[in-house]
Amino acid sequence: MKTRIITVPIDKEAQYELDYDRAEPHQLIEIMIDQSEFKELDSAGVFDRINEIADAMIDDYEDDGIVEKEKLQKVLASDVFDIPVTTNKLKELKSLFIEALQRGTGVFFYF
Repeated sequence: MKTRIITVPIDKEAQYELDYDRAEPHQLIEIMIDQSEFKELDSAGVFDRINEIADAMIDDYEDDGIVEKEKLQKVLASDVFDIPVTTNKLKELKSLFIEALQRGTGVFFYF
């Protein structure tokens, strides 16, 4: 079963290290999404909505990140976190967007 990771580097140095696959676990804030959670979020249109808002390419076959402050703000200001789902991962995902904005980094999706 494939586990997917969504991560926020704690600072710009950690983001640089992440770009080169050298980031240490203590440099990242991460959530794991299992197959059933991914399926629920994907079926509800969460990733499609984020892609639309942030001009991203988050899907089951692509790794992508959202690093521009304006795009992070747009996603946070949108209705994406109000989409009805049973998993608590949407709430955790929102907290990652808040962390990225506060830390001046980004949200990276490794699916």
